[in-house]
Amino acid sequence: MQLVQIPVEFVNRAWVDGAYNLIKAAERAKREITGDQLRMLLLRGERTLVGIVDDETPKAWAAVQLQVLPNIRVMYIYSIYAPGQTGPEAFRLLKEYAKANGCETIRGACDEAVGRLWARKFGAKPIYSVYEFEVN
Repeated sequence: MQLVQIPVEFVNRAWVDGAYNLIKAAERAKREITGDQLRMLLLRGERTLVGIVDDETPKAWAAVQLQVLPNIRVMYIYSIYAPGQTGPEAFRLLKEYAKANGCETIRGACDEAVGRLWARKFGAKPIYSVYEFEVN
């Protein structure tokens, strides 16, 4: 398997080829973004679409962004679709991609169930929690 960065010009084609599965990840985003909005950000180049392919067949997708914070460079995963046995290989390739782009870590927001999965399978650890207060 290999990771390929999808140029903005080919996001619509990749969407048809399976990147539309990122809609499933967006549905877990607690009102932050819809699948259509994610696609728009990818088309505008505000997020980067990467695909994991095996023999030219797409197996997994992620919407990521390289971020330069004051003290660290990170790759942030906004949405990921890596079903079943694809997950471990996808994360290995994402780590290589992050490292090749000068990142020290990979971060991503997720719910508790996904957090437990990432911790168990990939060694992720929580760095802080996000809380929400209604203003009504």
